[in-house]
Amino acid sequence: MTDYSRPRVLLLGDPAARPEGIERALVRGGFQVTEADHLATARPSGPVPDFILITSPAVNAALTEELERLGGKHWHGVPSMVLLSAGDTDAATRVLSQGASDVMIAPFHLPEIIARAHARIRGRTDVVGMRQSSEQQELLFDIFQEASGALRPDEIVQTLVRRVGEALDLARCSFVLTPPGEQMGRVMAVFENPTVRDIQVDLSRYPEIIEAVRTEKPVFIPDVQEHPLFRGVRERWSEQQLQPDVRSVVALPVNLHGRTSGVFLLRTGANDAILSEQQLDFAGTLSKAASRLLETEERRAGIYRRQMQAGATDPLTGCGSLDALDLRIREEFERARRYALSFSLILLDVDALRTLNERFGTNTGDKVLVEMGTILQRELRAPDFVSRYGGDEFALILPETDLDGARRSVGRVRTRISAHPFPDLNPDDRPRISAGIVSFPHPSALQTEDLFALVEAALLRGKAQTEERIGTAESVAA
Repeated sequence: MTDYSRPRVLLLGDPAARPEGIERALVRGGFQVTEADHLATARPSGPVPDFILITSPAVNAALTEELERLGGKHWHGVPSMVLLSAGDTDAATRVLSQGASDVMIAPFHLPEIIARAHARIRGRTDVVGMRQSSEQQELLFDIFQEASGALRPDEIVQTLVRRVGEALDLARCSFVLTPPGEQMGRVMAVFENPTVRDIQVDLSRYPEIIEAVRTEKPVFIPDVQEHPLFRGVRERWSEQQLQPDVRSVVALPVNLHGRTSGVFLLRTGANDAILSEQQLDFAGTLSKAASRLLETEERRAGIYRRQMQAGATDPLTGCGSLDALDLRIREEFERARRYALSFSLILLDVDALRTLNERFGTNTGDKVLVEMGTILQRELRAPDFVSRYGGDEFALILPETDLDGARRSVGRVRTRISAHPFPDLNPDDRPRISAGIVSFPHPSALQTEDLFALVEAALLRGKAQTEERIGTAESVAA
């Protein structure tokens, strides 16, 4: 198995000019050694080496061309040493002026070559480390300033996933909720596909997540094709004839109130470089800070909920009150404008509730409303919101849902109603609903009051229909 903790040396140049035993001495000196004819044939998609060693019989055109390549973007900043089989101080000066970090002229002393290589790597690591530390501090401040401005915990997670993916240039980055003792997790945010929200995943497919939850410590797998933790997953891939585009993975546990509640999952593509130690440190710092940020937000939200509890719930149905609806629609309106998102507002009217009250009494009508509230609260996703709107109406707020998605939601609610047993009603008396929908952004919605006017008008158009009974803010009267 490859040891990714050992510094990497790329050996280039004329093999005949190499000191005898140099490869063996480098390996014994603690390096990983790879070889290439010249930089043009070295694999740029692989890990960038920590040190480049070039051997040449003398200062010639081939060596000059290789040193020019060192100035390219991919190899820029990597320390290099040239070993010349013949030459003088003028030759050494020319090599250094052409871009080499160091030069030695035969006869060579292998321990000195090893010592110089280590010194060059240490010097570069110190400089790069200080620069990266300063940059990461600024980036962390910027990320958490943006995340702190989010309105809800799920927005905080989405912001963090997006910024981590961008900062580390990852192929994949996501946040997975991991309920204790459960085999299924919930993906709450995905960097490479921001539309993916709140979907279940089988944690047996992600041994790195299981291990991070079990140990409550970060898990880094440099190469999933070699690591024993992925043996079972590799067998499953082979059975299913899959070749996933993944090389290394990192699972960073996020602890809330003393237990692991979720995991940041980072993955690099099959042709990407292994994540560096600095990148891993940065991601680890971010996950710890995310834990504190989410805990703070959870406490703030708890205080806010307790303060609002008295007037936040409709006493009959258990859904949100009008005051809660007004607050939530303002929050969603501001969030959608800030992040250029969409959302839908739906009004549902329980058709002929007055007739049910007249035939069976108001107690039966109230029980129907209670059952309707229960159906709506069970059907909606975690970010959605439902409230009592009027005597026989309910309002639904569906974040990041367009008009077609809102229509599908109404269809699912109708399916639930048709399958739900209403104990005080005959099957023929089962309630039916009409709906009005407005989706934001909308050219006529400059404030939240406009949304309510639009959706109420849409509901009237829906009630006037004989078939679908769904009116929209863009539709015309049926």
